[in-house]
Amino acid sequence: MSSVDTKAPPQSQPHLKGNMGFLSLFFSVVAYNAPLVVVVGAIPIMVSSGAGLGTPVSFIIAGAILGAFAVGFTRMSKIMPKPGGFYSMITAGLGREIGLGSGLVALLGYFCAYAGSVVFGGVVMGELVHGTLNGPNLPWYVWASIFWAASSILGYFKVELSAKVLTIFLLLEVVIVVAYDALVFVNGGAGHEGISVAPLSPMHWFDGSFPLGLLFALGMFAGFEVTVLFREEVRDPSRTIPRVTYAVIALGTVVYGLSALLFLNSIGLDKVVEAATEDPTGSMTHSLQAFGGKVLADAATVLVNTSTFAVILAAHNISARYSFNLSADGILPRKLSMVHPRHGSPHVSSMAISGAGLVVSLMVVFTGIGAIDFYTALLGITSFVILGVIFVTGVAVPVYLRRHGQQHSVWSRVVLPAVSLIGLGAGLILAGINFPLLVGGSFVLATILMALIVGLFVLGIALAVVYRRTKPATYAHIGRQ
Repeated sequence: MSSVDTKAPPQSQPHLKGNMGFLSLFFSVVAYNAPLVVVVGAIPIMVSSGAGLGTPVSFIIAGAILGAFAVGFTRMSKIMPKPGGFYSMITAGLGREIGLGSGLVALLGYFCAYAGSVVFGGVVMGELVHGTLNGPNLPWYVWASIFWAASSILGYFKVELSAKVLTIFLLLEVVIVVAYDALVFVNGGAGHEGISVAPLSPMHWFDGSFPLGLLFALGMFAGFEVTVLFREEVRDPSRTIPRVTYAVIALGTVVYGLSALLFLNSIGLDKVVEAATEDPTGSMTHSLQAFGGKVLADAATVLVNTSTFAVILAAHNISARYSFNLSADGILPRKLSMVHPRHGSPHVSSMAISGAGLVVSLMVVFTGIGAIDFYTALLGITSFVILGVIFVTGVAVPVYLRRHGQQHSVWSRVVLPAVSLIGLGAGLILAGINFPLLVGGSFVLATILMALIVGLFVLGIALAVVYRRTKPATYAHIGRQ
């Protein structure tokens, strides 16, 4: 390993502080995954519009692809101990131009997850208060302001505070999912004749759209990759980050795959696709009530709100750290890389992200854009962008390990990264082809948004080229190098 990779950054560079252990980092990352939202909201949609009865296998294959990616990803994170997440890893592997373009696009992706989820949070909170609790029928932005304010306050303080809140919410989500799965399993599904594993058979893998099923499934694992972004705020990152990365992928594969299999059985293999197609939300609500009664169904409705807030808080913290890292390198205003002297948090970047989120929400209010339409568009951007950045990182990892990781086996340096690239590349192509569907079905809107994403990537490359000639010191630090 060269001295360039091991030397400490200049003391003038800002550094975040934290003391997260395995569980704190694990819950912070899984919270961004929103497991309850995946089980209650996404799985029925995947059954109706994705792989049909092959949905459980979609999760298994997606988990295998990301597991293969994680092997090289975690190896690189050990021998390149620098902050910045994908931004720094892509820079180290593929150069500062590609690195800066990817860093800007990654910030866009995670910010869209934050801003879109704030709006969505207002909608689901309104439905809970008015529809379930018979409370006042207020506009979505009233409830969204609560989510926004809470995430802004928590994001300002030390990361451990957010981790504790996310841990509580995630544990509640897991209790609901485990309770549902256990009740369906114990009762033997819709016919009370035992759980059928027929959907795992190859004869059902292509019942629906296998490509769309894989695309949806890959998107449901979003968040595992940000473990490296919290490097400076984690105890013993060389051990903790790989363990959490594998644990998050394993949890998603098992919980999502098993929950999908049990959902299919809860309605009946011969009826579930039709039921989910006619009413995705209603089919899951029916399943929850049939096996857990009104108590479990209402608890799931309540916890979808806490799950949404967990996504908001996690996406806010991730966006703030990308902003911080880009500022520390002199790409964004330097003030954004200030570190709170007591909390060790990127408090200025956190406030900036909160302010930008507020502006976006106000734009939605004053332009009259439908809240769900807005959320769908931003979620589509996030899904495509993050998959794209993961793919580019998948290219950067073996390139870097070829130069600096000769002590590692050919499996971790070449074979498994190559396998993951095939799967990730297929997913990215599918995401590009189906981008109009991801952002709500409008070809015109999809074209505009794709132009925004590609334009931002090209802008990052162009800025790096300009800095190489006009600001060599700034250029040298791109990617937290």
